[in-house]
Amino acid sequence: MTGDASGTLKHTAVPALTGPAVAGITRLSAVDTVRARIALAVELRLLAPGEQLPSDADVAAALDVSEITARRAIKSLAEDGLLRRVRGRSGGTFVAEDAPTAVPGAGSAVQAYRADASEVHRLIDQRLLDETSLTHLAAVSATDADLAELDAAVAAAASAQNWTDYHAADERFHLAVARAAGRPALVEVYEATLRRLYAYFIPYPIAYLHEVNEEHAALAAAIRRRDPVAAVALAERHVAVLHDTMFVGLEH
Repeated sequence: MTGDASGTLKHTAVPALTGPAVAGITRLSAVDTVRARIALAVELRLLAPGEQLPSDADVAAALDVSEITARRAIKSLAEDGLLRRVRGRSGGTFVAEDAPTAVPGAGSAVQAYRADASEVHRLIDQRLLDETSLTHLAAVSATDADLAELDAAVAAAASAQNWTDYHAADERFHLAVARAAGRPALVEVYEATLRRLYAYFIPYPIAYLHEVNEEHAALAAAIRRRDPVAAVALAERHVAVLHDTMFVGLEH
């Protein structure tokens, strides 16, 4: 995501650490990837001081790691002072109110993400090429069942209460568009690119992600109208903006 002069976030990077890691992050352990992604989100104020994180299990699902890995990473970030663990019925994990700007031991892992900027931009361009092609085909050949799945994914994203839930719905939507194209071989290529890009997902504010879901709804409507021109234009804008709205754009 990117911020304008007022600090307002625009558009999305979609939200998981699936598939083979790429470039600089290949040298990171699973625990370090979780540490880096949460630390980077806090540093960029995508996770605000005092904000509650989802459960360890949900964090694990969003970042596609084991619950044990997520728990170890979160525990270490709490020990570093970035997060705060609270016990009891109203407890949970929260971003520390006075979270340090630099997290001890996480600096090299965060830098590995930053060092992969050129790879992230390349993956965005590859996704743009794949997704616009599949969207055109979907607008021509989507079945009633395909349209129902798009609507269900949009509804799931709209009801998501945190970035963990949203990521699952977002992935569901984009793969549903791809499958509606009716070209399984192309879907396989697209999915590989999508998952490699998801490896760079960091948490984003749920309010912002709900705004992004409005673009999903508009895209689904264009496909339902059998309007490939409008659908492709929406898909192109939705993906191309990632150059500015993923962390690689936010840091400039």
